[in-house]
Order: sequence, then C-alpha cells, then structure tokens
Amino acid sequence: MTQTERGRFQAMFRKVDVDGDGVIEQVDIDQLVQEMLARAGAFPGSPDWRRVTDLGNRMWQALRSAADADGDGRVTAREFVAAYRRPEFLDQVAIPFELAVLEAADADNDGMISVAEWLTWQQAKGIPLIDALQEFQQIDADGDGVLTREECAQHVKQSYTAP
Repeated sequence: MTQTERGRFQAMFRKVDVDGDGVIEQVDIDQLVQEMLARAGAFPGSPDWRRVTDLGNRMWQALRSAADADGDGRVTAREFVAAYRRPEFLDQVAIPFELAVLEAADADNDGMISVAEWLTWQQAKGIPLIDALQEFQQIDADGDGVLTREECAQHVKQSYTAP
C-alpha cells in the first residue's frame, strides 16, 4: 500500500471512528449516519432517513462480517482497510451507502444534484466549502452544473480506489 493510500484510509477510519477510541463499533456507524442525516435535513422517520439508516446498518453488518476477523464486534484500522480494499464491499455496501446519503440531499427529488445540494451533502460530511466546490467541478464531467447519479457513483468509486 502506498503512503497516499495509507493516509486516505487512515482519514476515512478516523471519520468513521466517531468516538475516537481506535476501533469502529456499531455505535460509531449509528452516530455517523444520524449526524449526516441531520445535517442533510432528513427528518427521522422520513423515507430518506429510513433508507440511509438501513444502509448504515447494512454497512455495519457487512463491515463486521467482512473485517472483524476475531469476532469481537469491533473493527480495527487494519480490518477496516482490508474490507474497503475489496471490490465487492465497495460495490455492494460502501458506494450504495454514499449514494443514499447523497440522494437524501436531493431536496427537489429531480434525480440530479445541484451545487447547493452538493454543498449540503459535503457539509454534512464536514468537508470545507472551497474543497467541496472544487470537487463538484471535478465530478461534473459534462460541465452542465448538475451531477447525475452516474457521475456521483463514478466519483465515489474513484475516491475509494484511487492510488
């Protein structure tokens, strides 16, 4: 693994390890999901809230089954990296979870993400405004000022697999 990959996975791990105790447990995923949903404006019990919460639970179960080698209900940084480096985990769990959170920010439900909606999602993840704007421009492959689901899916996949 390159130093860049190691740094990227360490940063992801720290974001998911919400309580900072050096391991990921279900409570970390639950707290992360609820904070992102609240920042994205999804109301508890709404369809978006249920979908993202369900995907968060699925992500935890998949992460635990794919990475918790000793079965203690906790995922270490090493176990986390191993799960995220598996293409099937990315395709079946991580990417659908990220897209569901993004779709929850699609306030007008038009199936596309405007700059304002993108910024809402990125702020929910704690990304600085200038970084979010630059990222939007990189993802908007056709330069039309909105992001399609396909553009977002490609971006999410590249962010997990880029060297």
